[in-house]
Amino acid sequence: MSGIPFSKFVPISAKVQKTSFNIEKKHLLLAMVNDLIPTSVPYIELNSSTALIDFTKMFGLHIPEYKALSRYFSFLSKTGNSPDKVIIARWYKTSSAPFIKGLDKADTVDNLKKLSDASFNLTITGKTKDISCDLSSANSYSDIASLFQSKIRENIDGGEQFTNASVLYSPIINGFIITGGTVGKVETILIKEASSGTNVIKQLGLELNEISQGANQETFAEFCNRIYNANTSGFAITTLEQVETEDIVNSVAWLNSSVENQTIYTKNKLIFNFTDVVEAKTIASTLGELNYTGYVITYDPNKEYINILDAAIGATVDFENGGTINFNFQKVSGYTPITTLDTITDYQSNMTNLSFTKELDDLKISYVYSVGVGNQSVIMYGLGLMAGDFGSEDVQLNESWFESSLQNAVMNGLVSLDKMKLQGQDAKQFISTVVLPSFNKAVSNGVISNGGILSDNDKITLSQQLGQDAITAIENNGYYFKVENLTSEDISNRQARLVYAYLSAGVLNKLRINANIYGV
Repeated sequence: MSGIPFSKFVPISAKVQKTSFNIEKKHLLLAMVNDLIPTSVPYIELNSSTALIDFTKMFGLHIPEYKALSRYFSFLSKTGNSPDKVIIARWYKTSSAPFIKGLDKADTVDNLKKLSDASFNLTITGKTKDISCDLSSANSYSDIASLFQSKIRENIDGGEQFTNASVLYSPIINGFIITGGTVGKVETILIKEASSGTNVIKQLGLELNEISQGANQETFAEFCNRIYNANTSGFAITTLEQVETEDIVNSVAWLNSSVENQTIYTKNKLIFNFTDVVEAKTIASTLGELNYTGYVITYDPNKEYINILDAAIGATVDFENGGTINFNFQKVSGYTPITTLDTITDYQSNMTNLSFTKELDDLKISYVYSVGVGNQSVIMYGLGLMAGDFGSEDVQLNESWFESSLQNAVMNGLVSLDKMKLQGQDAKQFISTVVLPSFNKAVSNGVISNGGILSDNDKITLSQQLGQDAITAIENNGYYFKVENLTSEDISNRQARLVYAYLSAGVLNKLRINANIYGV
Protein backbone atom coordinates (compact mmCIF):
# COMPACT_ATOMS: atom_id res chain seq x y z
CA MET A 1 0.00 0.00 0.00
CA SER A 2 1.48 3.27 -1.08
CA GLY A 3 1.65 6.30 1.11
CA ILE A 4 2.93 9.82 1.19
CA PRO A 5 6.73 9.89 1.17
CA PHE A 6 8.54 10.98 4.30
CA SER A 7 10.08 13.88 2.35
CA LYS A 8 6.71 15.68 2.47
CA PHE A 9 7.03 16.03 6.22
CA VAL A 10 10.84 15.94 6.65
CA PRO A 11 12.33 17.54 3.56
CA ILE A 12 16.13 17.28 3.47
CA SER A 13 18.50 19.02 1.10
CA ALA A 14 22.25 18.68 1.40
CA LYS A 15 25.28 20.37 -0.07
CA VAL A 16 28.96 20.58 0.83
CA GLN A 17 29.65 23.52 3.11
CA LYS A 18 33.02 25.24 3.28
CA THR A 19 34.07 26.16 6.80
CA SER A 20 34.64 29.81 7.56
CA PHE A 21 38.06 29.21 9.09
CA ASN A 22 40.69 26.56 8.49
CA ILE A 23 43.73 25.69 10.57
CA GLU A 24 46.59 27.30 8.73
CA LYS A 25 50.07 25.85 8.64
CA LYS A 26 52.80 27.41 10.72
CA HIS A 27 54.68 29.26 8.02
CA LEU A 28 58.16 30.72 8.06
CA LEU A 29 58.22 34.39 9.04
CA LEU A 30 61.55 35.68 7.72
CA ALA A 31 63.07 38.89 9.07
CA MET A 32 65.00 40.73 6.36
CA VAL A 33 67.19 43.83 6.50
CA ASN A 34 66.54 45.25 3.05
CA ASP A 35 66.16 48.86 1.94
CA LEU A 36 63.72 47.89 -0.83
CA ILE A 37 60.96 47.09 1.69
CA PRO A 38 58.99 50.26 2.52
CA THR A 39 57.60 51.23 5.91
CA SER A 40 54.13 51.28 4.34
CA VAL A 41 54.23 47.47 4.02
CA PRO A 42 53.99 45.64 7.38
CA TYR A 43 54.80 42.31 5.76
CA ILE A 44 54.83 40.50 2.41
CA GLU A 45 53.17 37.14 1.75
CA LEU A 46 54.55 34.93 -0.99
CA ASN A 47 52.80 31.72 -2.04
CA SER A 48 54.76 28.69 -3.16
CA SER A 49 53.53 28.64 -6.77
CA THR A 50 55.13 32.01 -7.58
CA ALA A 51 57.17 32.78 -4.45
CA LEU A 52 60.67 32.63 -5.90
CA ILE A 53 59.68 34.50 -9.07
CA ASP A 54 57.98 37.23 -7.05
CA PHE A 55 60.89 37.40 -4.64
CA THR A 56 63.32 37.83 -7.52
CA LYS A 57 61.28 40.71 -8.94
CA MET A 58 61.41 42.49 -5.59
CA PHE A 59 64.91 41.71 -4.36
CA GLY A 60 66.89 39.94 -7.09
CA LEU A 61 68.70 36.63 -7.12
CA HIS A 62 71.98 37.56 -5.53
CA ILE A 63 71.15 37.76 -1.85
CA PRO A 64 71.32 34.98 0.77
CA GLU A 65 67.57 35.06 1.39
CA TYR A 66 66.92 33.86 -2.17
CA LYS A 67 69.07 30.77 -1.60
CA ALA A 68 67.43 30.19 1.77
CA LEU A 69 63.91 30.37 0.34
CA SER A 70 64.92 28.06 -2.50
CA ARG A 71 65.78 25.47 0.14
CA TYR A 72 62.59 26.24 2.08
CA PHE A 73 60.22 25.65 -0.82
CA SER A 74 62.13 22.62 -2.12
CA PHE A 75 61.79 20.71 1.15
CA LEU A 76 59.58 17.64 0.82
CA SER A 77 58.17 15.97 3.93
CA LYS A 78 57.64 12.25 4.46
CA THR A 79 54.01 12.70 3.49
CA GLY A 80 54.91 14.54 0.27
CA ASN A 81 54.11 18.08 1.47
CA SER A 82 56.14 21.20 0.78
CA PRO A 83 55.80 24.64 2.39
CA ASP A 84 53.09 26.69 0.67
CA LYS A 85 53.77 30.19 2.01
CA VAL A 86 56.41 32.47 3.48
CA ILE A 87 55.89 35.77 5.26
CA ILE A 88 58.64 38.36 4.86
CA ALA A 89 58.99 41.44 7.03
CA ARG A 90 61.63 44.11 7.30
CA TRP A 91 63.66 44.23 10.48
CA TYR A 92 64.83 47.78 11.09
CA LYS A 93 68.15 46.72 12.58
CA THR A 94 69.32 50.31 12.01
CA SER A 95 67.24 53.46 11.59
CA SER A 96 66.12 54.00 8.01
CA ALA A 97 65.79 57.00 5.75
CA PRO A 98 62.64 57.84 3.75
CA PHE A 99 62.61 56.92 0.07
CA ILE A 100 60.53 57.06 -3.10
CA LYS A 101 60.62 53.98 -5.31
CA GLY A 102 59.41 54.21 -8.88
CA LEU A 103 57.02 51.48 -9.95
CA ASP A 104 56.71 52.40 -13.63
CA LYS A 105 59.21 51.78 -16.41
CA ALA A 106 61.21 54.92 -17.21
CA ASP A 107 61.39 56.47 -20.65
CA THR A 108 64.38 55.52 -22.79
CA VAL A 109 67.77 57.03 -22.04
CA ASP A 110 67.84 58.54 -25.54
CA ASN A 111 64.62 60.45 -24.88
CA LEU A 112 65.64 61.57 -21.40
CA LYS A 113 69.05 62.85 -22.46
CA LYS A 114 67.36 65.31 -24.83
CA LEU A 115 66.21 67.30 -21.80
CA SER A 116 68.32 70.18 -20.48
CA ASP A 117 65.84 71.18 -17.79
CA ALA A 118 64.45 67.89 -16.46
CA SER A 119 62.66 68.89 -13.25
CA PHE A 120 60.66 67.77 -10.24
CA ASN A 121 59.92 69.17 -6.81
CA LEU A 122 61.28 67.26 -3.82
CA THR A 123 60.26 67.66 -0.17
CA ILE A 124 62.33 65.95 2.53
CA THR A 125 61.26 66.43 6.15
CA GLY A 126 59.68 69.84 5.59
CA LYS A 127 62.30 71.31 3.23
CA THR A 128 61.08 71.77 -0.36
CA LYS A 129 63.29 72.27 -3.42
CA ASP A 130 62.80 72.37 -7.19
CA ILE A 131 65.40 70.08 -8.75
CA SER A 132 66.37 70.85 -12.37
CA CYS A 133 68.96 68.84 -14.24
CA ASP A 134 70.66 68.81 -17.66
CA LEU A 135 70.62 65.19 -18.82
CA SER A 136 72.42 65.68 -22.11
CA SER A 137 75.60 63.95 -20.89
CA ALA A 138 73.81 60.81 -19.66
CA ASN A 139 74.42 57.51 -21.41
CA SER A 140 72.61 55.21 -18.98
CA TYR A 141 69.97 55.22 -16.27
CA SER A 142 72.79 55.14 -13.72
CA ASP A 143 74.21 58.33 -15.25
CA ILE A 144 70.79 59.97 -14.96
CA ALA A 145 70.59 58.93 -11.31
CA SER A 146 74.05 60.37 -10.61
CA LEU A 147 73.19 63.68 -12.27
CA PHE A 148 70.02 64.09 -10.21
CA GLN A 149 71.83 63.07 -7.04
CA SER A 150 74.44 65.79 -7.59
CA LYS A 151 71.75 68.42 -8.14
CA ILE A 152 69.85 67.40 -5.01
CA ARG A 153 73.01 67.49 -2.89
CA GLU A 154 73.82 71.03 -4.07
CA ASN A 155 70.99 72.32 -1.84
CA ILE A 156 73.09 73.06 1.22
CA ASP A 157 70.36 75.14 2.85
CA GLY A 158 68.14 72.05 2.78
CA GLY A 159 70.31 70.40 5.44
CA GLU A 160 71.67 66.86 5.57
CA GLN A 161 68.41 65.45 4.29
CA PHE A 162 69.44 66.99 0.91
CA THR A 163 73.25 67.02 1.09
CA ASN A 164 73.34 63.30 2.05
CA ALA A 165 70.46 62.24 -0.19
CA SER A 166 70.97 59.58 -2.87
CA VAL A 167 69.46 58.65 -6.21
CA LEU A 168 70.05 55.30 -7.84
CA TYR A 169 68.64 53.20 -10.61
CA SER A 170 67.93 49.66 -9.45
CA PRO A 171 68.19 46.97 -12.14
CA ILE A 172 66.30 44.67 -9.75
CA ILE A 173 63.07 46.68 -9.85
CA ASN A 174 63.95 48.49 -13.11
CA GLY A 175 63.21 51.81 -11.49
CA PHE A 176 64.65 54.90 -9.82
CA ILE A 177 64.89 55.24 -6.03
CA ILE A 178 65.33 58.61 -4.30
CA THR A 179 66.42 58.34 -0.66
CA GLY A 180 66.58 61.12 1.92
CA GLY A 181 69.87 61.86 3.68
CA THR A 182 68.72 61.51 7.30
CA VAL A 183 67.22 58.61 9.22
CA GLY A 184 64.49 58.11 11.81
CA LYS A 185 60.73 57.98 12.02
CA VAL A 186 60.36 61.80 11.83
CA GLU A 187 61.90 61.84 8.35
CA THR A 188 59.49 62.12 5.41
CA ILE A 189 59.71 62.48 1.66
CA LEU A 190 57.40 63.64 -1.15
CA ILE A 191 57.77 64.27 -4.87
CA LYS A 192 55.58 66.45 -7.10
CA GLU A 193 55.81 68.57 -10.24
CA ALA A 194 58.23 71.50 -10.22
CA SER A 195 57.15 75.07 -10.78
CA SER A 196 59.36 75.37 -13.88
CA GLY A 197 61.30 73.29 -16.39
CA THR A 198 60.23 70.04 -18.03
CA ASN A 199 58.53 67.91 -15.42
CA VAL A 200 59.88 64.38 -15.70
CA ILE A 201 58.17 62.52 -12.85
CA LYS A 202 56.26 60.39 -15.34
CA GLN A 203 59.25 59.92 -17.65
CA LEU A 204 61.37 58.72 -14.73
CA GLY A 205 58.73 56.13 -13.81
CA LEU A 206 58.01 57.92 -10.53
CA GLU A 207 54.39 58.93 -11.16
CA LEU A 208 53.31 55.54 -9.87
CA ASN A 209 55.49 55.12 -6.82
CA GLU A 210 55.91 53.55 -3.42
CA ILE A 211 56.77 55.98 -0.64
CA SER A 212 58.51 54.84 2.51
CA GLN A 213 58.83 57.23 5.40
CA GLY A 214 61.68 56.98 7.89
CA ALA A 215 61.76 54.49 10.75
CA ASN A 216 63.64 54.18 14.02
CA GLN A 217 66.01 51.35 14.84
CA GLU A 218 64.39 48.40 16.61
CA THR A 219 65.69 45.39 18.50
CA PHE A 220 64.88 41.89 17.29
CA ALA A 221 62.50 41.53 20.23
CA GLU A 222 60.70 44.72 19.16
CA PHE A 223 60.53 43.41 15.60
CA CYS A 224 58.96 40.15 16.82
CA ASN A 225 56.42 42.01 18.94
CA ARG A 226 55.46 44.19 15.98
CA ILE A 227 55.02 41.40 13.47
CA TYR A 228 53.85 38.27 15.30
CA ASN A 229 50.18 38.70 14.38
CA ALA A 230 51.04 38.37 10.69
CA ASN A 231 50.04 34.71 10.92
CA THR A 232 47.50 34.10 13.67
CA SER A 233 47.78 30.32 13.68
CA GLY A 234 51.48 30.43 14.49
CA PHE A 235 54.87 31.02 12.98
CA ALA A 236 58.55 30.25 13.05
CA ILE A 237 60.41 33.57 13.13
CA THR A 238 64.02 33.50 12.04
CA THR A 239 66.53 35.64 10.17
CA LEU A 240 69.78 35.30 8.26
CA GLU A 241 71.09 38.39 10.03
CA GLN A 242 73.33 38.19 13.08
CA VAL A 243 71.38 38.71 16.29
CA GLU A 244 73.37 39.79 19.31
CA THR A 245 73.26 37.62 22.44
CA GLU A 246 71.39 40.21 24.50
CA ASP A 247 68.81 40.62 21.76
CA ILE A 248 68.33 36.84 21.50
CA VAL A 249 67.72 36.60 25.25
CA ASN A 250 65.32 39.55 25.16
CA SER A 251 63.36 38.18 22.19
CA VAL A 252 62.94 34.76 23.85
CA ALA A 253 61.90 36.55 27.04
CA TRP A 254 59.32 38.46 25.00
CA LEU A 255 58.00 35.19 23.56
CA ASN A 256 57.65 33.61 26.99
CA SER A 257 55.99 36.61 28.62
CA SER A 258 54.01 38.38 25.91
CA VAL A 259 52.59 35.88 23.42
CA GLU A 260 49.50 34.48 25.13
CA ASN A 261 51.69 33.83 28.18
CA GLN A 262 53.47 31.09 26.19
CA THR A 263 51.73 27.97 27.45
CA ILE A 264 52.43 24.37 26.52
CA TYR A 265 50.76 25.09 23.19
CA THR A 266 53.81 26.62 21.56
CA LYS A 267 52.41 27.63 18.23
CA ASN A 268 54.92 30.46 18.06
CA LYS A 269 58.65 29.79 18.03
CA LEU A 270 61.94 31.57 17.37
CA ILE A 271 64.84 29.91 15.55
CA PHE A 272 68.44 31.12 15.93
CA ASN A 273 71.15 29.81 13.62
CA PHE A 274 74.85 29.54 14.53
CA THR A 275 77.85 28.62 12.39
CA ASP A 276 80.18 28.69 15.39
CA VAL A 277 79.64 25.84 17.84
CA VAL A 278 81.08 27.75 20.81
CA GLU A 279 78.60 30.60 20.28
CA ALA A 280 75.75 28.10 19.89
CA LYS A 281 76.69 26.36 23.15
CA THR A 282 77.01 29.66 25.00
CA ILE A 283 73.58 31.00 24.03
CA ALA A 284 71.95 27.58 24.51
CA SER A 285 73.39 27.37 28.01
CA THR A 286 72.28 30.92 28.84
CA LEU A 287 68.71 30.34 27.67
CA GLY A 288 68.56 26.93 29.31
CA GLU A 289 69.41 28.39 32.70
CA LEU A 290 66.48 30.81 32.29
CA ASN A 291 64.04 27.88 31.76
CA TYR A 292 62.53 29.46 28.66
CA THR A 293 60.70 27.53 25.97
CA GLY A 294 59.59 28.16 22.40
CA TYR A 295 63.03 28.64 20.85
CA VAL A 296 65.25 26.47 18.67
CA ILE A 297 69.04 26.70 18.42
CA THR A 298 70.44 25.27 15.17
CA TYR A 299 74.12 24.51 14.55
CA ASP A 300 75.04 25.22 10.92
CA PRO A 301 78.82 24.98 10.39
CA ASN A 302 78.47 24.69 6.61
CA LYS A 303 76.17 27.74 6.24
CA GLU A 304 73.32 25.72 4.76
CA TYR A 305 70.46 27.60 6.50
CA ILE A 306 69.56 24.88 8.99
CA ASN A 307 67.17 27.35 10.66
CA ILE A 308 65.23 27.50 7.40
CA LEU A 309 65.14 23.70 7.27
CA ASP A 310 63.59 23.60 10.75
CA ALA A 311 60.96 26.12 9.68
CA ALA A 312 60.24 24.12 6.49
CA ILE A 313 59.56 20.94 8.49
CA GLY A 314 57.02 22.76 10.64
CA ALA A 315 55.43 24.40 7.62
CA THR A 316 54.69 21.06 5.94
CA VAL A 317 52.43 19.66 8.65
CA ASP A 318 48.96 19.27 7.16
CA PHE A 319 46.79 19.92 10.21
CA GLU A 320 43.55 19.76 8.25
CA ASN A 321 44.17 16.07 7.64
CA GLY A 322 45.08 15.39 11.25
CA GLY A 323 48.79 15.62 10.55
CA THR A 324 51.33 15.29 13.31
CA ILE A 325 55.09 15.24 13.03
CA ASN A 326 58.29 14.11 14.66
CA PHE A 327 61.01 16.66 13.93
CA ASN A 328 63.63 14.01 14.50
CA PHE A 329 64.18 11.39 11.80
CA GLN A 330 63.38 13.84 9.01
CA LYS A 331 65.42 12.72 5.99
CA VAL A 332 67.03 15.63 4.16
CA SER A 333 68.98 16.00 0.94
CA GLY A 334 71.52 18.63 -0.01
CA TYR A 335 72.76 19.11 3.56
CA THR A 336 76.10 18.19 5.12
CA PRO A 337 75.99 16.13 8.33
CA ILE A 338 78.18 17.18 11.26
CA THR A 339 78.88 13.55 12.13
CA THR A 340 82.28 13.31 10.41
CA LEU A 341 84.53 12.69 13.46
CA ASP A 342 85.90 9.32 12.49
CA THR A 343 89.66 9.73 12.08
CA ILE A 344 92.29 8.27 14.41
CA THR A 345 93.32 11.73 15.56
CA ASP A 346 89.70 12.61 16.36
CA TYR A 347 89.38 9.45 18.43
CA GLN A 348 92.66 10.03 20.25
CA SER A 349 91.48 13.58 21.07
CA ASN A 350 88.35 12.11 22.69
CA MET A 351 86.25 13.59 19.88
CA THR A 352 83.75 11.12 18.48
CA ASN A 353 80.41 11.55 16.79
CA LEU A 354 78.67 10.18 19.87
CA SER A 355 80.45 12.49 22.32
CA PHE A 356 79.98 15.57 20.13
CA THR A 357 76.29 14.98 19.42
CA LYS A 358 75.58 14.14 23.07
CA GLU A 359 77.08 17.49 24.05
CA LEU A 360 74.76 19.26 21.58
CA ASP A 361 71.76 17.16 22.63
CA ASP A 362 72.26 18.02 26.29
CA LEU A 363 72.07 21.71 25.34
CA LYS A 364 69.04 21.13 23.06
CA ILE A 365 70.92 22.23 19.92
CA SER A 366 69.56 20.87 16.62
CA TYR A 367 71.71 19.85 13.66
CA VAL A 368 71.97 17.66 10.56
CA TYR A 369 73.44 14.24 11.28
CA SER A 370 73.96 10.88 9.65
CA VAL A 371 73.07 7.43 10.93
CA GLY A 372 74.68 4.25 9.68
CA VAL A 373 77.92 3.54 7.85
CA GLY A 374 78.91 3.64 4.19
CA ASN A 375 76.08 2.83 1.77
CA GLN A 376 73.68 2.42 4.71
CA SER A 377 74.19 6.01 5.88
CA VAL A 378 71.10 8.24 5.98
CA ILE A 379 71.23 12.02 6.50
CA MET A 380 68.61 13.46 8.86
CA TYR A 381 67.75 16.55 10.91
CA GLY A 382 66.80 16.73 14.56
CA LEU A 383 67.94 15.38 17.92
CA GLY A 384 68.42 18.68 19.76
CA LEU A 385 64.89 19.95 19.22
CA MET A 386 63.06 22.75 20.99
CA ALA A 387 64.18 23.57 24.50
CA GLY A 388 61.84 24.05 27.44
CA ASP A 389 59.82 22.26 30.08
CA PHE A 390 57.11 21.04 27.74
CA GLY A 391 58.93 18.35 25.82
CA SER A 392 60.39 18.27 22.35
CA GLU A 393 59.58 20.43 19.37
CA ASP A 394 57.26 17.91 17.74
CA VAL A 395 55.14 17.58 20.90
CA GLN A 396 54.76 21.34 21.22
CA LEU A 397 53.90 21.78 17.55
CA ASN A 398 51.32 19.00 17.61
CA GLU A 399 49.71 20.28 20.79
CA SER A 400 49.53 23.75 19.29
CA TRP A 401 47.50 22.16 16.50
CA PHE A 402 45.01 21.06 19.15
CA GLU A 403 44.67 24.61 20.46
CA SER A 404 44.11 25.92 16.93
CA SER A 405 41.61 23.16 16.22
CA LEU A 406 39.50 24.14 19.24
CA GLN A 407 39.70 27.83 18.34
CA ASN A 408 38.63 27.18 14.75
CA ALA A 409 35.79 24.88 15.78
CA VAL A 410 34.32 27.55 18.05
CA MET A 411 34.87 30.33 15.50
CA ASN A 412 33.14 28.36 12.78
CA GLY A 413 30.22 27.75 15.13
CA LEU A 414 29.91 31.43 16.04
CA VAL A 415 30.18 32.56 12.42
CA SER A 416 27.87 29.93 10.94
CA LEU A 417 25.01 30.18 13.44
CA ASP A 418 22.70 33.07 13.95
CA LYS A 419 23.20 32.67 17.68
CA MET A 420 24.83 30.34 20.15
CA LYS A 421 23.01 30.39 23.48
CA LEU A 422 24.93 31.40 26.58
CA GLN A 423 22.79 29.84 29.32
CA GLY A 424 21.03 26.56 29.96
CA GLN A 425 21.85 22.86 29.79
CA ASP A 426 21.23 22.80 26.06
CA ALA A 427 23.77 25.63 25.67
CA LYS A 428 26.36 23.60 27.57
CA GLN A 429 25.57 20.53 25.54
CA PHE A 430 25.95 22.43 22.30
CA ILE A 431 29.37 23.75 23.27
CA SER A 432 30.41 20.20 24.09
CA THR A 433 29.18 19.06 20.69
CA VAL A 434 31.22 21.79 18.96
CA VAL A 435 34.54 20.93 20.61
CA LEU A 436 34.20 17.14 20.84
CA PRO A 437 35.45 16.44 17.26
CA SER A 438 38.72 18.22 18.05
CA PHE A 439 39.32 15.96 21.05
CA ASN A 440 38.49 12.82 19.08
CA LYS A 441 40.72 13.87 16.21
CA ALA A 442 43.55 14.57 18.65
CA VAL A 443 43.23 11.01 19.90
CA SER A 444 43.29 9.55 16.41
CA ASN A 445 46.29 11.56 15.19
CA GLY A 446 48.41 10.92 18.27
CA VAL A 447 48.31 14.23 20.10
CA ILE A 448 46.26 12.72 22.93
CA SER A 449 47.19 9.32 24.34
CA ASN A 450 44.30 6.89 24.67
CA GLY A 451 44.88 4.30 27.38
CA GLY A 452 48.00 5.93 28.79
CA ILE A 453 49.07 5.84 32.42
CA LEU A 454 48.68 8.73 34.85
CA SER A 455 51.35 9.10 37.51
CA ASP A 456 50.33 9.30 41.15
CA ASN A 457 51.32 12.97 41.19
CA ASP A 458 49.15 13.64 38.13
CA LYS A 459 46.20 11.96 39.83
CA ILE A 460 46.61 14.10 42.94
CA THR A 461 46.79 17.29 40.87
CA LEU A 462 43.79 16.32 38.77
CA SER A 463 41.76 15.39 41.82
CA GLN A 464 42.49 18.74 43.45
CA GLN A 465 41.77 20.82 40.35
CA LEU A 466 39.08 18.91 38.45
CA GLY A 467 37.86 16.07 40.66
CA GLN A 468 37.79 12.28 40.42
CA ASP A 469 35.70 12.35 37.23
CA ALA A 470 38.65 13.84 35.36
CA ILE A 471 40.95 11.00 36.41
CA THR A 472 38.44 8.35 35.29
CA ALA A 473 37.79 10.07 31.95
CA ILE A 474 41.47 10.52 31.13
CA GLU A 475 42.27 6.90 32.00
CA ASN A 476 39.39 5.72 29.82
CA ASN A 477 39.47 8.18 26.90
CA GLY A 478 42.70 10.15 27.19
CA TYR A 479 40.96 13.45 27.90
CA TYR A 480 38.42 15.27 30.06
CA PHE A 481 36.55 18.52 29.56
CA LYS A 482 33.56 20.32 30.97
CA VAL A 483 31.76 23.61 30.43
CA GLU A 484 31.97 25.51 33.69
CA ASN A 485 29.03 27.18 35.41
CA LEU A 486 28.50 30.81 34.52
CA THR A 487 29.61 33.58 36.84
CA SER A 488 28.27 37.14 36.86
CA GLU A 489 31.45 38.16 35.00
CA ASP A 490 30.79 35.50 32.36
CA ILE A 491 27.25 36.76 31.81
CA SER A 492 28.47 40.36 31.63
CA ASN A 493 31.15 39.46 29.08
CA ARG A 494 28.93 37.00 27.18
CA GLN A 495 31.50 34.27 27.59
CA ALA A 496 31.53 30.61 28.48
CA ARG A 497 34.55 28.85 29.97
CA LEU A 498 35.76 25.39 29.06
CA VAL A 499 38.25 23.55 31.25
CA TYR A 500 40.05 20.47 29.97
CA ALA A 501 42.96 18.16 30.63
CA TYR A 502 44.47 15.31 28.65
CA LEU A 503 47.38 12.91 28.53
CA SER A 504 49.92 13.85 25.87
CA ALA A 505 50.95 11.02 23.54
CA GLY A 506 54.43 12.36 22.81
CA VAL A 507 56.76 10.70 20.28
CA LEU A 508 59.39 8.00 20.47
CA ASN A 509 62.97 8.96 19.60
CA LYS A 510 64.87 6.12 21.27
CA LEU A 511 64.19 2.49 22.15
CA ARG A 512 66.26 0.84 24.88
CA ILE A 513 66.58 -2.93 24.64
CA ASN A 514 67.98 -5.12 27.41
CA ALA A 515 69.15 -8.46 26.10
CA ASN A 516 69.94 -11.62 28.06
CA ILE A 517 72.24 -13.95 26.17
CA TYR A 518 72.51 -17.59 27.33
CA GLY A 519 74.73 -20.47 26.41
CA VAL A 520 77.84 -18.49 25.54
